[in-house]
Amino acid sequence: MSAFPLLLRDATLVDLGPSRVERGDLLVREGLIVARGQGLSAGDAQVLDCEGQWVMPGLVNAHTHLYSALAVGMPAPVVPDFPSALEQIWWALDRALTLEDLGPSAQVGLRDALQCGTTTVIDHHASPGVIRGSLDAVAAEYKALGLRGVLCYEITDRNGPGEGEAGLAENADAARRYPGGLLRAITGFHASFTVEEETLAAAASLPGPIHIHCAEGEEDVLDARRRGYAGVVDRLDHHGLLRPGSLIVHGVHLDDDEVERVYQAGCWLVHNPTSNRNNRVGYARPGRFGDRGALGTDGLGSDMFSALRDAFFSAREHRHEVDVLGLVVQNHQLASELLGVKLGRLEPGYEADILRLYPDHRTPLTADNLFGHLVFGLQARHVRDVWVAGRPVMKDGQLPPGKPVASTAGDLWDRYEQERG
Repeated sequence: MSAFPLLLRDATLVDLGPSRVERGDLLVREGLIVARGQGLSAGDAQVLDCEGQWVMPGLVNAHTHLYSALAVGMPAPVVPDFPSALEQIWWALDRALTLEDLGPSAQVGLRDALQCGTTTVIDHHASPGVIRGSLDAVAAEYKALGLRGVLCYEITDRNGPGEGEAGLAENADAARRYPGGLLRAITGFHASFTVEEETLAAAASLPGPIHIHCAEGEEDVLDARRRGYAGVVDRLDHHGLLRPGSLIVHGVHLDDDEVERVYQAGCWLVHNPTSNRNNRVGYARPGRFGDRGALGTDGLGSDMFSALRDAFFSAREHRHEVDVLGLVVQNHQLASELLGVKLGRLEPGYEADILRLYPDHRTPLTADNLFGHLVFGLQARHVRDVWVAGRPVMKDGQLPPGKPVASTAGDLWDRYEQERG
């Protein structure tokens, strides 16, 4: 669907950072917010009377894995630790993927994102059996649904010779095709402990930021030390990969000096509390990440309202202080930096990535109690309408019919069982 002039009349306009709540109108033209105020003239714009319903910026997922979207309900072994989960579940799954699986999997994951009010999805893709063309297959689903996003392929050497080289080529080719705006491709890596020195050295010739799991488990740290480095951050820095705008994901087992080193390099540290709890790898203490911290789901859906709550309750559980609303706001700043657009405010000049919500709260919303509404009340089910770059992509809680995926999922499950042996 194309963008058209739109006037959102009499909405409760909600900005997250800094918190701001006011009743007013919002005018959108050519994909951008062009005016905000009271009693705006509609001109040739379509008028939507919000009757006080909430309007807020679309949310950003700073790290996920769309390739795992078809894994929900897939039979999986009970594993004793994180390395076993990687080897027996996730690496078996990604090896089982074919080119025909990638579109359906991305479609399911992105539809879930839209229904949860997530309009920008930063993906970390892996499909060792089909590397060439994999990012185009994923990108096609972003385009079909109208989402914004950042793509990469997880470079790794864990499956044998030639794999790292193929991953480098896929990232480099995609980066030329997807330069920013709606879609950008950057260089991805699985994790330091599955990438050899030669591959990291070769990656130094690729420009721009990287996206990598870092110190999620202790194994990553121990591997870097066995290779003669002080740790994972030291290894990345040695190869010139600690670059501004890079996504350093998890950081659970980074010490405070390493976190500061990443911060000073201009990288982003992405907290994934739900995944960390699921994998029992520890707690990242994201309060250390400061204003370069962000929030992701690591493949466990794209419900950022739920991720916000999990970040809050995890911090409480560990008696740790973190500005969880700040993480959500910084997701917008991260996506803006990578895509070269302005996201995250209901202000003139910002992209019209917008949600309309039908909350059923009894307490009036103000800037002072916005945090309480977000953590204890607002849920994905309240999202009714979604626009991305001014284009309507979801209306009245309904998306256009998707392509059938049941047979694809069934075939994938069979191949997954074969990969597990």
